[in-house]
Amino acid sequence: MRNVLCLVIGIIISASAATGLGQQRDIVSLNHIAIAASNFDAASAFYTEVMGFPRAFAFREADGSPALSYFQVNRNTFVEVMPVTAQRPAGFVHLGLEVADVNAVVSRLRARGVKVGDPSVSARTKSRIAVAHTPDGTTIELMEFGPDSLHRKVMNEWRR
Repeated sequence: MRNVLCLVIGIIISASAATGLGQQRDIVSLNHIAIAASNFDAASAFYTEVMGFPRAFAFREADGSPALSYFQVNRNTFVEVMPVTAQRPAGFVHLGLEVADVNAVVSRLRARGVKVGDPSVSARTKSRIAVAHTPDGTTIELMEFGPDSLHRKVMNEWRR
């Protein structure tokens, strides 16, 4: 049920941002939903073979085990799949929102009492990311995609 609720919330946020109905135009769109899978290979096969989503990019840990994979639903929307860990049970992990200016969004949210971490650049994707938490503990990644970010490159290369 939580997964469905998060998906619906993401769709509403994305639609509001796209139509300019959001409080600020600094939230561009829903970028991804992240899930943890107990069987990473089976989940990956499901998203590619059954759903037909191309794998946009993937990362492996130093030992060769999977770290995460992004599957591209459309130009700007992805499903991120990660393996289950002791700290990350199966199911919904977080949602990722593309923002125009992560510093501005962080400032606005902090002014409204939201717990938000400081923005940093992802070593893997080169995207600027800050992590926020809703009052019930849902994690939201606020992501700014510069021209060198892997997300931006994949979105710009989208052909369907």
